Amino acid sequence: MWIRALSGSVPPAARVCAAALVGIALGCAAALRVPIVLTAEPPSSSERYCAWYGDERDGVLYFGEAPFWAAYRANGRDPRADLLHPGPQLIGRFDLAHRRFLPPLDLSPVGSQAGVWDVLAHPNGRVYFSDYFGRAGYVEPDGGRVVRFDALGAGLNELALGPDGTILVTRYGSGGDGAGSVMQLDEEGALVAEHPVRGPAGYRAAPKSVAYDPVRREIWLNADLLPEGAGRSGSVRYDTRVLGLDGTERLRFEQPEVQFMAFGPDGTGWFAEVDGASLTLRVRPPELAASPVLTGRLVPLDDAFARELDFVQDIKLSGDAAVVTRWSGRVHVVDRDGSVRSAELPKQQGELYYTGVLADGAVCATLCGDLSVACGPISK
Repeated sequence: MWIRALSGSVPPAARVCAAALVGIALGCAAALRVPIVLTAEPPSSSERYCAWYGDERDGVLYFGEAPFWAAYRANGRDPRADLLHPGPQLIGRFDLAHRRFLPPLDLSPVGSQAGVWDVLAHPNGRVYFSDYFGRAGYVEPDGGRVVRFDALGAGLNELALGPDGTILVTRYGSGGDGAGSVMQLDEEGALVAEHPVRGPAGYRAAPKSVAYDPVRREIWLNADLLPEGAGRSGSVRYDTRVLGLDGTERLRFEQPEVQFMAFGPDGTGWFAEVDGASLTLRVRPPELAASPVLTGRLVPLDDAFARELDFVQDIKLSGDAAVVTRWSGRVHVVDRDGSVRSAELPKQQGELYYTGVLADGAVCATLCGDLSVACGPISK
């Protein structure tokens, strides 16, 4: 059993009373007995926006709002179909304590060509965002001031906190030779460094997720390896790179496939690895960081992982635990000692989960179908 509701469709008091019948309180942080999906009002009548990559700060889950996937599917898998209809450019907000949507942060006093991709809720109070087809920037939630990083150009993908408050961002592709890169920005968006990421012969590397290892002072990233030239009909490959802050490549490997990685402030590394049909979370404590290869505890998560249907889209850290979110709605909460609790969140055909976080003994995750956030109980 699960409940799907349109946020704002009934008065808050009525939502609380109705939910209490099944042990769910939408207006407070009561324990969840069954999953619930809440959906915000759509921001556009001409495009179907969904909730994308997210980040949490001070009890608020911020997330990109974008019509990319719906436009892509409705227009013959055209990746630029998001540009066909100008619409609002927004960062969604979800109050985790009360399980309700807050007014979104508006980045577009005039119509924008595309939606928001990734967001980073920086410790400085700003929310940084990427816009693959436009310009990245930041918004100040208090007051709504928006600053764009016009000099950086387009093609920006995922964001992560770097050393000393800087921001790391991947460029999935670019003009010219089309090479991707990873950039380090200061808090005002000025370019500190940009390091090209090139593929093996016959492939173009398109960087995706990025993370910073504070112990080894290294940048981790993974990339799609897209066939080009005479081999354009070949299969996409994937690899993981480790770079020094000067851009020097220190390590590169394709197996296991690291679908996402994150590092805690103490340097503990968390790596979601896929090898065949096996999904594992590797937990590398900081005392093992001296090794240049993957080390640490291997925590099995799934021995029947369907790579063609599922993907680990995000890892968010909460104290000594990591929240591992999969497209399928299976969310794993893994403690440093290797214990695992999981949540099974509902989804309909075509929907994808992106970012999950812990919230009052439950998990809440962005659901890309409509502008939805699902919350559900965690079980052993």
